[in-house]
Amino acid sequence: MEEGNFQGNQFKQITVLSLGAGVQSSTMLLMALHGEFIEKPQCAIFADTGCEPREVYQYLNWLELEAKKYDFPILRCNNGNLQDDLLNTIQGKTTRFANPPFYVKTDHGAPSILRRYCTQDYKIDVIIKAIREELIGLRYKQRVPKNVRVTQWFGISTDEITRVKSSRHSWITNQYPLIEKEMTRDDCLAWLKDRGYPLPPKSSCFFCPYHSDKTWRRIKEQLPSEWDQIVELDRKIRNGFSKIRGELYLHRSLQPIDTIDFGEFLKDNSSFENECDGVCGV
Repeated sequence: MEEGNFQGNQFKQITVLSLGAGVQSSTMLLMALHGEFIEKPQCAIFADTGCEPREVYQYLNWLELEAKKYDFPILRCNNGNLQDDLLNTIQGKTTRFANPPFYVKTDHGAPSILRRYCTQDYKIDVIIKAIREELIGLRYKQRVPKNVRVTQWFGISTDEITRVKSSRHSWITNQYPLIEKEMTRDDCLAWLKDRGYPLPPKSSCFFCPYHSDKTWRRIKEQLPSEWDQIVELDRKIRNGFSKIRGELYLHRSLQPIDTIDFGEFLKDNSSFENECDGVCGV
């Protein structure tokens, strides 16, 4: 996409869709292509952690092909690979640590959870950087001109309304088109089915500690390559970070993940509603 140059006096409005390639954001994108909103964004931005399940990347490839029919661009941007960065930190190759919300067993055995920065570093900041550099045409640390305003669409539905947030940037306004249309996640699925579109998989890092037990079980049974990586990562994080006291786990039970019988857990007890800024899992 060509860089913008908005240094003049004319007012410029940019609308961008934050794409997670999950149910809600994918439905929102396809609805926009069908002209079901008053306006259509200039583009969609997918912030790639490098750790989505294979099925999400496959669906994203399909979305890109569908969007091309409408001459609509989808930008893929990244700030490195989260899993690789974690393993490099454990191996002492880097001091970078994005703080996924790992569960911690303290010396007294009491569970706690790490404060999470991975969404900020690998999702939010990546999208903001793409807007600044790719859409506005700014250099590093260059201020956004006063005549430029950005509207950022998020795929949050009415059943996740607690994830609605105001923008932290004065030049960006967050907008939630699905909520404006009073659509739930089930409404999104129905919209896709009615038009014969394939249904998106759940979008989130395959090892995210926010997974429900139902999701962990599905990955174990259906995504063996991802599951093998999960087991390895869970083992390596246990005492892998010198700055953190206590043992780290991917699962809230504070047990090695390959020892858990997920057949006992069928409730969808995910923690994505705690996810900041409504970027992951949509």
